[in-house]
Formats: sequence, C-alpha cells, structure tokens
Amino acid sequence: MTTVLDKPVPSLAAAGKPIDPNRTRATPYVFIAPAMSGIGLFVLLPALLSFIGSFFAIPLATGANWKWVGFDNYTSVFSDPTAHRAIENTLLYCVITIIPSLVLGLLLALLAESLRHGRTLVRTALFLPMTANLVAMAVVFKWIFALQGGFANQALAWIGVAPINWLNDTRYSLISVALVGVWRGVSLTMLLFLAGLTTIPGAIHEAAAAEGIRGWAKLRTLILPMMKPTIVFATVLSILTSIQAFDQINVMTQGGPQESSETILTFTWKVGFSYFQLGKPSALSFVLIAVLICIGLVRRRAFSAEQR
Repeated sequence: MTTVLDKPVPSLAAAGKPIDPNRTRATPYVFIAPAMSGIGLFVLLPALLSFIGSFFAIPLATGANWKWVGFDNYTSVFSDPTAHRAIENTLLYCVITIIPSLVLGLLLALLAESLRHGRTLVRTALFLPMTANLVAMAVVFKWIFALQGGFANQALAWIGVAPINWLNDTRYSLISVALVGVWRGVSLTMLLFLAGLTTIPGAIHEAAAAEGIRGWAKLRTLILPMMKPTIVFATVLSILTSIQAFDQINVMTQGGPQESSETILTFTWKVGFSYFQLGKPSALSFVLIAVLICIGLVRRRAFSAEQR
C-alpha cells in the first residue's frame, strides 16, 4: 500500500516552473549580506579612513580641517624618541611573555595529559584565564601589585623582604604587566599543546615504552619533533597576542611611570585620544599592521615548509 509519504515530491522543474540559475547563485550572498554589511561599515570603512588619515594632520581637539602632510606622520614615528621607547618596550614585553608562556604551557599540557583521573577538570581549570575578562582581571592584578596592602608585597613581607613599588617603579612596571600576559598566555599555549599531543599516535608511546625511552629523552626525540607545527603556530599566535597587548597596561600603569611600560598600542591610544592628533597614531597603526602581516606570512611559509 502506498502512503502519501511514499509518493515522490515533484520538483519545480517537473511542475513546469524552471529554477532561475541567477536566483540560485544569489542565495548565499543574500544570507551573508547582513554580516558583510557590518564588516564593511565597522571594519573596512574605518580602516580606509584611518589609512587616508595617516597622510594628514588631523587636529581632533580644535576641529580644524585636515592638512595634507604626506609621509611626515610615518617619518615622525621613526624619529620620535617616545615611539622608539614604545617599540623597545613592546619587543621586551614580547620576550618576557612569550618564552615563559610557551615553556609553562607545554609543561602544563604534558602534566594534564599524563593524569589518569580528573584530566577534564584540570584542563578546564587551566583554561579559565582565557575566558576571563582581561580588564576585570587587570583590576585584580593591580590590587595584587599595590604598594600598600597588595598580596605580592604581603607575601614578600612574610619572608622578610622589603615591599616593592611594582607599578610605579620604572624597573618593575613592565615586568608586572607582563606577568599578567604570561598568566593569560599560558592558558592559550597549554590548550594548543594539548591539541598537538592528541595528534601523536598511541603506537608511538607504546614503541617508546618498549624501547625504554622516557622522560627528557622521549620529549626531545619524539614529542617535540612531532609537535613542531603546533609549536610554530603557538609561537606565532603568542607573538601576535603580545604585540597587541593593551588592556592590562592601560588599566594598571597607563604606560608609566616615565614611559617605562609604554607599548605601541598604548602610545597610539595616548597620542590619538589624549593629545587629539589622529594622523600620527594612524600611521603607527599601519606600521604595526605591516609587521603583523609579515609575521603572518612567516607563519604561512613555515607551515608550507612542513607540508612539503
């Protein structure tokens, strides 16, 4: 017995209504149009205006007309001693944050992978820093490093060490904000390394155990070589994240004292929205974008080499 559900549904073409191929091709674009409109309005258009503005002097405070200055904004970026200091601090910040983040992330990933019980709970706990609001956590760390009543100085007092002015001393301000970057970066690198460890076949571990290869020898000869693509990806991603550090620095030190923790992004923000000169920070932003593009190309080439 044939039911209604068993009967074939006639197509539009069979019913005498041919499908318009132009309409079919246009359907995906209709669906992505709202998202693309938002990207164009809030990302591409501001980027275009910022690039154009990098060739002008834009006195935002006075509201005067834009004045064409050509490449003066770009040359001033490389001649400004404060910009030089910001670039140096950014590079130093990257060194302080990237190396510990990679090393600690790998160690924690190996530890989490070796657990027999509670592995999921440990992974979740170690990943929590990536989910926390960085501005809110910067406020917490600002209290931790406070001169009076801060937890860091209280801990030093317990072992008989004099308190340190973490955030207002030129020797420690950059290190203090970098520690926040390490705290957050370890969470990211650990997750990436955990994903990389899962790609190593179980037969490799069994063969290593049969050959008596354990500990450091196993890590050096087996795990690290097989995780090379993951390590490259984690390194590049850590570089990109460190270069774009802004939130915790702006909350904890505002680039001070005496520009000791000033980075490229905090300097860009300060010139644009404290001194109300938008041309120079626009130029500096596109210099930073060029650097990030170069890093991305290096990552792509590294992955291409691995594929071969």
